[in-house]
Amino acid sequence: MEKLKINSIEGKGDLQEECVWLDVLEDISSLAYYMVTDTTYTGDNSISNELRHMYWFAPKAVKKGDWIKLMTKAGTNSTSTNNRKSTTHVLYWGLGRTIWNKTGDAAILFTIENWKTTKA
Repeated sequence: MEKLKINSIEGKGDLQEECVWLDVLEDISSLAYYMVTDTTYTGDNSISNELRHMYWFAPKAVKKGDWIKLMTKAGTNSTSTNNRKSTTHVLYWGLGRTIWNKTGDAAILFTIENWKTTKA
């Protein structure tokens, strides 16, 4: 069952405004199991395998009905109550330039069930 989904990408090409809005569909005990990346959209429901910028969420619990605003720029993460009486979590990617700046850009949301790190 889908617990988190990308709702929209706004402010494309403007570093001060550029963000990805995500809708929390079910309670999530930790966002650390999710990653957003950009890639090139190549057609109807088709993407390239070239993943460019990746944002792996830090551990954070969120509730059904919450919103996540992932800003491209650097900043300090914050939370606030929105007009729907749920919480908006504003998170910052920390990049110094826009990434959603081309017509063919696409966002992918990954659910990561488990991972293992191996030193190179």
